[in-house]
Amino acid sequence: MYNNLLNFIALCGLPAFIYGQVDFSSNIQPIFNTNCIQCHGTSGGLTLDSYDNLMGGGNSGDVIKPHDHAGSVLWQRINSGEMPPGSNDLSADQINLIAQWIDEGAFEDPVSSVGCTDSEAY
Repeated sequence: MYNNLLNFIALCGLPAFIYGQVDFSSNIQPIFNTNCIQCHGTSGGLTLDSYDNLMGGGNSGDVIKPHDHAGSVLWQRINSGEMPPGSNDLSADQINLIAQWIDEGAFEDPVSSVGCTDSEAY
């Protein structure tokens, strides 16, 4: 019983405590508010003023591929310096934070991503 509990904690809970999770509202949305919504505000193809609008994608489809930052159009465009346009590039820390958030599953609330779905962990 004790070993099963330790296995459960190690497989499901410990990584979240060690690495933490990126919170969309307090970590990602402020980046968009400062750097992106001037063009991607409340109208047009891709709207970055809320989680739901971001995850709804734009005229060309989805821009976030959860758990795959390199396959996400949003990350590709900001990482290449294409977005935001001009000399307003995001910092390496901001780009890495967005990548981490996408790789964690691109959840709106980090709490919704916590929980183990591995039946073998019990």
